[in-house]
Amino acid sequence: MDKLTHFVFWLFALLSPLNGVLTTIMFLIMVDFITGAYASLKLQLPIKSEKIANTVSKFFIYNLVIISAHFLEKHIVNEVPFLKIIAGFIAITEIKSILENYNKIYGVNPLKALYKILNQSGFNEAMGEIAEGEKEKKEKV
Repeated sequence: MDKLTHFVFWLFALLSPLNGVLTTIMFLIMVDFITGAYASLKLQLPIKSEKIANTVSKFFIYNLVIISAHFLEKHIVNEVPFLKIIAGFIAITEIKSILENYNKIYGVNPLKALYKILNQSGFNEAMGEIAEGEKEKKEKV
């Protein structure tokens, strides 16, 4: 039992720099699962065991990939931020899936809605006026 305790503490110490990244990815996976389940219920589709198995495998595979990227970056090629790149791609994938589930639930695509808001001429003019006001403040100082 004593050796197991030492091993667990050693493992936690080794992985402690990844605490925030792993927690964030696990949170995104859970949100994706919850929104996907809610979308299935809303559309009256059966929740299949394959989808649940995919979520469970995501927990393990994503975490292993992130841990591998951390060790690769730390011990082999420290000039390339592998951890940030890989964690970013995983996070983007999960956020995209969450937004797709949102679209299924509410019938609104948040990315398209944001794009339309940003392309409205009134919004663009307002942002231009704000930028000009900031520029004038800097010039006075």
